[in-house]
Amino acid sequence: MTNQQNKNIALSDEVEKVLNYVKDQLYFGRLSSGDRLPAERKLAEHLGVSRAHVRCAFQKMEFYGLAKTYPQSGTVVTQMKLQQMESLFTDMLKIDRYDFSSLVDVRLLLEVETARLAAQNRDETDIEAMKAAMVGCEEKFGTEDQVPKDFEFHQAVARAAHNPVMSSLLLIITPDVLKYFQKYKVCAVPREDVLREHKELYDCIVNHDSDGAMAVVRQHLSTLLEFSQMHKKSQTPINR
Repeated sequence: MTNQQNKNIALSDEVEKVLNYVKDQLYFGRLSSGDRLPAERKLAEHLGVSRAHVRCAFQKMEFYGLAKTYPQSGTVVTQMKLQQMESLFTDMLKIDRYDFSSLVDVRLLLEVETARLAAQNRDETDIEAMKAAMVGCEEKFGTEDQVPKDFEFHQAVARAAHNPVMSSLLLIITPDVLKYFQKYKVCAVPREDVLREHKELYDCIVNHDSDGAMAVVRQHLSTLLEFSQMHKKSQTPINR
């Protein structure tokens, strides 16, 4: 297994480390509703994780209503009773223990719908972001940066849908899909197929072709879906 694969598998472990730290700080009274969370850099250094992991954890907290980020002010714990916070933290951490097949099914549903909306709602800024991500993925294909660059392209498509809930949901579940994908060494799709499908999806979105975009996504994720269905009976929950 390559260093990058190990990094991908460990991604959710690091995010959970941040979430559990914040949960403990709240439980022991070191943090309270309305308090500002430590700066990303400071917390990353304290926990021995990257700022990207801290940022992902904060995004998850914000999605679940546990925190709110204010420009120039940082991320603040929302006004909520401790019991409510503990329940939400528990629910948030449980999502990473769903079985792989369920995660893939949800990812497919979300990506098909975001592709449809992206074809309807994209603007020139979105087109530029998707093109840059597509080129970046092509340049890094076959290197240790391939997986994060591929994820970056799919996130650019999700943002082009202009539905922040869908984009946030994909941000939450996709790292765990990729973790399982790498752990069980799912057969890689040929380079030419991946890049061709990225270009086809990009063209459909640029040309407002919603049906075409949806079809490309279904084809693009077909290998992952087939793998999850084939191994559904033997799968166990993803535990950290």
